[in-house]
Amino acid sequence: MPEITRRTALLALGSTALAGAAAGTAAPAVAAPKGGAGKGGAGKAVTVYLVRHGQTWLNLTGRVQGWSDSPLTAQGIETASAVGRNLAAEIGGFDAAYSADTVRHFQTATGILEAAGSRLSPTRVFGLREAAYGGWEGEKQSAALPAMLPYLPDPQHPFDATLAQIMDAFVRSNPKPELPAETHAQVAARMLDALTAAASDRTMPRRYGGTILAVSSGMSTIALLESLGASVEGELHNGAVNKLVYAQGAWAVEWVNNTDYAH
Repeated sequence: MPEITRRTALLALGSTALAGAAAGTAAPAVAAPKGGAGKGGAGKAVTVYLVRHGQTWLNLTGRVQGWSDSPLTAQGIETASAVGRNLAAEIGGFDAAYSADTVRHFQTATGILEAAGSRLSPTRVFGLREAAYGGWEGEKQSAALPAMLPYLPDPQHPFDATLAQIMDAFVRSNPKPELPAETHAQVAARMLDALTAAASDRTMPRRYGGTILAVSSGMSTIALLESLGASVEGELHNGAVNKLVYAQGAWAVEWVNNTDYAH
């Protein structure tokens, strides 16, 4: 995994003091055909635009936000609207829409659809949630990072850790084991299951060729993309768009981390 992706992961977990600022990347091209979970589905290709939610209150206050939730800031609302307008101008519209079952994801998806002129309402799906951080949920990111560093392979060089190792460190440092924290593999698997179920829905209309909007979070999206063989270069900003295609039971990642739509 490139260092910039590790930097992104640490930034998402609140390590700005260690990592500094990471520059965004417009749309690095990647391709990774992979077998999907479950049955093969229809032969026609389905396109999924997977979007990270807009900025939230907890993003702005520097708190760990996995299964914990908060609404969008004014900037987050503007980002969702921009993504909707710009995507609709390019692709026309969506045949189906899904979001994680939490407020920030549903609010983002709704804002995108409204700005796109769509009559769809997003279906809330548990599988599109951000990773669970257990007892770290809602805590200041600045407090969580020092506690998880000792569980990395080399605490003195955190950028040498993979995203999977970073997420595992959160599990191992969980201050309240009775509250679940998720591994990279667990998050990637449920994300893949959720998107495959959506892409395999034979009742979906195809006015726009089988195009799906899906809204999730930063770490969950990166975990999924990595499980499909893709890499994310640069910070996965709020409103970043990733394009995936599902055909004949296999996934391909066409491009990732496009921030152009969010402006």
